[in-house]
Amino acid sequence: MKKPQIILLTLLVLLLVQCNKEQQLSGPPPFARVKSPEFNPDSTITFRIWAPKATEVKLQCAALIGDQSDLLERFDEEYWRITIKPVTSGLFYYKFMVDGVQTPDPLNAVTSGNSSLITVHGKETDFFKVKNVPHGIIHRHLYHNPAIEAVRSCQVYTPAEYEDHPDKKYPVLFLFHGSGGTDESWFREGKANHILDNLIAENKARPMIVVTPYGHTVEPGTHNWPFVQEQGDFIQDFNQVLIPLLKSIYRIDDNPGKWALAGFSMGGYHTLKIGLNQLDRFENLGPFSWGGDQKFFEENAPHVLHDPEQINKRLNVFFMACGKDDFLFERSEKMDSLLTHLGIDHTFHVTDGGHDMRNWRKYLYQYTQTLFQD
Repeated sequence: MKKPQIILLTLLVLLLVQCNKEQQLSGPPPFARVKSPEFNPDSTITFRIWAPKATEVKLQCAALIGDQSDLLERFDEEYWRITIKPVTSGLFYYKFMVDGVQTPDPLNAVTSGNSSLITVHGKETDFFKVKNVPHGIIHRHLYHNPAIEAVRSCQVYTPAEYEDHPDKKYPVLFLFHGSGGTDESWFREGKANHILDNLIAENKARPMIVVTPYGHTVEPGTHNWPFVQEQGDFIQDFNQVLIPLLKSIYRIDDNPGKWALAGFSMGGYHTLKIGLNQLDRFENLGPFSWGGDQKFFEENAPHVLHDPEQINKRLNVFFMACGKDDFLFERSEKMDSLLTHLGIDHTFHVTDGGHDMRNWRKYLYQYTQTLFQD
């Protein structure tokens, strides 16, 4: 072979190699070349993950898997997969266990904390399913609080009819998240907007504005456990900054009985701490997965112990709820007993299940149907 031909052949080989490299670079990265989770026509679900050096991969989601195997099988050398048939419907938290290390599904953008979320639709999920009904709008607000020198955030849901009635004012429900959540939790995981859309369309709930404040007042990472931070900062922010801001932007009905609070876990604490000390404003309270004992009321709302008749006169709805497997169930039971002993009118809704959004979503569905029914 002549020298010019050798040079030309070498150049062609180099060009082909370069083209192949560019094609690889222009394509998706290895972890994104498969789909997960994937809903199959036979009602099964396939989960996949790229883990080229792993020796064992498991799927962690006992509520979804049941007694099926949780071991993934290797395919195409670098990938792992498992196909399961869901044992029930609902919204589930899941993770992969890769050689003993937990990781969320990198291909699933819907997460909560360090878990991925998947919704298997069925009878259990119908009340928060996206249906062919008018849909409200979720607005996000950033605002500055000079007292704590922080930029704060909140989400606001306005019902579908809001823009069509420029002269109408609306009742407002404030939803508080737990210590591991954010102002997005009630909409992202709780599907509060879908729940309200469906209830309003079915005439089971009044059109209302829903506000989800951010319940932490320090930057992430500055405390090992978020709930130990000074709660007074949040209450100051809520009362003195957020509420005036919202009233300047939205058509909120300021009449008695038109304001409500609810929240889960830490949000249940916020509901009681704020609501019981402002009964002239908040006449509807919904603490979920939370309970206050004698000491709690002595330190946070002593008038509840000393003047229960006044509490009954002020409150329209006092809706408690907790699951039997919730680690705060005993605390909730004690609060129920204390309120009953004091003669304070309330509802204590006991369900199966634990400390998770599967329950809190149901509680919201029930609670909102009791609000603003005058």
